[in-house]
Amino acid sequence: MDKETIKKLIILAQERDIKVAQRDTQIYFSGMINTIIGSRRAGKTYLMYQMINQLKNEDRDKIIYLNFEDERLFPIKKEELDLILDAYYELYPENKDEKLYLFFDEIQEVPFWETFVRRLYDQENVEICVTGSSSKLLSKEIATGLRGRTLTYQIFPYSFKEFLNVKGVILQKNFEYTPLRHKIKNLLLEYIEFGGFPEIVDKEKPIKTKILQEYFDLIFYKDLVDRYQIRSFATVKEMLLYLVNNFSSYFSTNKYYNILKSQSKKIGKNTLFTYLACAEDINFVFMVPKYGKLKEQFANPKKTYVIDTGLINAVSFKFSQNIGRLYENVVLVELKRRDNDVFYWKKKYECDFLTKEGEGVKEAIQVCYELTDENKDREVNGLIEAMEEFKLNEGLIITGDFEGEET
Repeated sequence: MDKETIKKLIILAQERDIKVAQRDTQIYFSGMINTIIGSRRAGKTYLMYQMINQLKNEDRDKIIYLNFEDERLFPIKKEELDLILDAYYELYPENKDEKLYLFFDEIQEVPFWETFVRRLYDQENVEICVTGSSSKLLSKEIATGLRGRTLTYQIFPYSFKEFLNVKGVILQKNFEYTPLRHKIKNLLLEYIEFGGFPEIVDKEKPIKTKILQEYFDLIFYKDLVDRYQIRSFATVKEMLLYLVNNFSSYFSTNKYYNILKSQSKKIGKNTLFTYLACAEDINFVFMVPKYGKLKEQFANPKKTYVIDTGLINAVSFKFSQNIGRLYENVVLVELKRRDNDVFYWKKKYECDFLTKEGEGVKEAIQVCYELTDENKDREVNGLIEAMEEFKLNEGLIITGDFEGEET
């Protein structure tokens, strides 16, 4: 990494005009270090561009943007990091006393990046925003490295609302009574089938599937195998595919261990628990426990959900056979996007999701893509049972089309 290259990259970033779809997530400069994390290709960099675009009208020359995955910066040595501000002030000596806006993309590629960013925060007149893939920049690592100096934002692939916005559809009041309803229904099916990764939204269908398969391999090799230095490639991939193929379903590590054992496959049960924890750490899967005390949570299987339904369809079963389970997966990810603690409930009947507020249950939610005479009693009874158990006045059934209210 040398000063002339840094200067060139600073200028290029300041002059670049990148149009980005507006995300619902808004990040503001508050004097804290803004840290954006999320799965690969979820749109972290474009959210950073969104922030940069808001500054360019007045503070273009006060912006420093560097992507540390840019090979022109390789090799990155910790003793060279001070060259960044040195290079900037050689370009703009008149800004010595001005506040600067530093955007460091994929910061995890920098050795000892936490020490560097912490020193800039403590000693310079700067606002700082950093991004990193979940694989190398986990929330617990940020908390340790930046010690109370950061606000962390977790980014997911597009929500359905953001997806509609990219498709040019703006939801108006009472849209369900207009012809727009049919277009939205078709777009919902597209969203369920191909998911919300920003890069694939406007691609042709065969290309979408190919890109999503590449994403799966990238997550597997870079985020799991490389990060956790896993040697048993085949075992981990088999487990990951098993989880993907059994999305929106119960998963027990003990039962899975017995399946492998019956196939004469040798692997320790604790190793499987470790692999599952790794898949959760990188937010590839979400394991939803049964609501109850910790002892009860551990005693019951968890339900498995995947970060994006497009990934599921790219590597598993036929889309049309799984529309109900896919819809349930979409709802779970949306609840996670809204930062909810989510559980399922099961007694005589089952309720798909409970969300928690404080020490109690806030919402009971049932998901059923198509509500029919055959399944209505089951879905309603599961919801009512949960409402009675947790003394809730209202419950919600989310369907693909039907709208109504019952008392």
